Amino acid sequence: MAEKQPSTDDLIRYLGYEVHPGKIEEFWKSEDEKKQYLQRIKGSGGQLSALDRDAAILNVKLMTGIDKVIGFIGSILLMISFFLPVYSFTMFPDSGAAKHVSGSAISYFINMPLIGGYAAWGGGVMIWAVLFFGVILIACPVVGVLNILGLVSRRTGEGYFHAIREYSQYAFILLFLYILLALVLLFGTPHPFGSLGVFGESFNLSAIFRLTGIGFWFGIAGLAIVLAERRGL
Repeated sequence: MAEKQPSTDDLIRYLGYEVHPGKIEEFWKSEDEKKQYLQRIKGSGGQLSALDRDAAILNVKLMTGIDKVIGFIGSILLMISFFLPVYSFTMFPDSGAAKHVSGSAISYFINMPLIGGYAAWGGGVMIWAVLFFGVILIACPVVGVLNILGLVSRRTGEGYFHAIREYSQYAFILLFLYILLALVLLFGTPHPFGSLGVFGESFNLSAIFRLTGIGFWFGIAGLAIVLAERRGL
């Protein structure tokens, strides 16, 4: 038995033409909204664009519980990086007097007179590298705390996402510091007292892989997570 095809009248009713009969409501909320939309068209060279309204389903931003957990993980990695070894290497590995040296950011700043003195003998590249490295160590936990403040904000709706963007924008400063450190190390400079059996003949970009500890890499991982979280908003 052939199925009965809906009539045109049935389709019109199904599509809603008779669900709410009566006068069609005004599309624009106000004259100001209409004027703003027209100005936006003029500013875009006459190209039409979708009307942006907070209540529009297409403009609703979603942040699931998993997204928040991932954001917290990135922030925690940034904070704990300060307390984990940020430098780690073995001196004189090929001799019987081999000695492993490592320390957290706290140890790094405690030994700053010794580190700074060594860097002074190495010249400008080494001085700037030591300086940027120290600022990065401080910036990591600060950015982590700020990002958590955004995640636990009591704002609602669009205000909540604005809070996250507001607090997480400082992650770009940390990213800029990492880039500056890499650029300085690209120039490289000879070690003032030779390799000492561990440093190599010059202090360059490879130092990031030879001399840094897990804390340094936790900072990079945490920053990547925070930036990825912010990109999705």
